[in-house]
Amino acid sequence: DKVDIVSILFIWIDDFDGLTADCTPQEVLEFLNRAFTGMDEICTMYDVTKVETVGEEYVACVGAVPDDIEDAKDVGHSGILERLFRAADDILRLQEDLEPPLGADPNGPEIAFRMGMHTGDIVAGVIGEKLPRYRLFG
Repeated sequence: DKVDIVSILFIWIDDFDGLTADCTPQEVLEFLNRAFTGMDEICTMYDVTKVETVGEEYVACVGAVPDDIEDAKDVGHSGILERLFRAADDILRLQEDLEPPLGADPNGPEIAFRMGMHTGDIVAGVIGEKLPRYRLFG
């Protein structure tokens, strides 16, 4: 499906390899679960759609799902974009409260998130039949 205007938020855990270099796979998994669960809760609070996680990257958006498209007709894209900005602000605060992985070097890098955002037209849809995924292209 073609969607005329969507805003996508990309979040990376900065220096993830350095942060987790001394961790076991289980410790990395537990850390990512805590980080992404926190992001999920924030996105739910602001009605932001989680798109996917890949490695240490979290992707969310507004404007792609039918409810957002209808809301944008009433309040404009800027009205739903505000939700994404508020979620991004809260996610930045999450980095301050997030405990590092258990096996992390205490003198290693601090937890920091990098964020980027894109607004424009996209094509969205489910890709694949085995483990299908909702994807955004554009």
